[in-house]
Amino acid sequence: MERSFGLFFFLRKRAGSSADGNIYCRITVDGKSVELSLKRTCSIGNWNSQAERLNGRSDSVKSVNAYLDTIHQKIYEAKRSLLEQGTIITPEAIKSCVLGEDKGKSAKKILEIFQQHNDQMKVLVGEQYAPGTLQRYEISLRHTQSFIKWRYKRTDLELHHLNYEFLSEYEFWLKSVRNCGHNSTVKRP
Repeated sequence: MERSFGLFFFLRKRAGSSADGNIYCRITVDGKSVELSLKRTCSIGNWNSQAERLNGRSDSVKSVNAYLDTIHQKIYEAKRSLLEQGTIITPEAIKSCVLGEDKGKSAKKILEIFQQHNDQMKVLVGEQYAPGTLQRYEISLRHTQSFIKWRYKRTDLELHHLNYEFLSEYEFWLKSVRNCGHNSTVKRP
């Protein structure tokens, strides 16, 4: 978990203009920071650096201030989301989350990783592993698939769901539903 977190809105003078500035946001986590251009401009005289907002009551000022409030909220939601996922909080991760850059990345899935492992094992059968070892891993994969369907009503789960609760429920399921003995349940395939 991060030790320090900061969020700061500021104005940067536009090149070639002494009267206008671009609005930026700086996100700082544990002394490391990133800046995010908010694609908004304002008059330098209207910017209140203490409040980190525009001064005034016009519709355009209210619109920009509402936008800054929305960005402020999105950044804190991104931080909360990363905490819930168990992801390390970095300014870059928060920025990516706010910009939606992490949406295109698919999260690693438990069964997907398990299948990759079994595919690698298959190549090593005869060299480093016996055929029976691969067979036990394939049975373990099928049991894990059945458990996820039974417990979560889904075909696969993101890796961050693999926690103590998942493991203890899986152990209970193996013993109660699959009628596996204690040693079969707790030992490696």
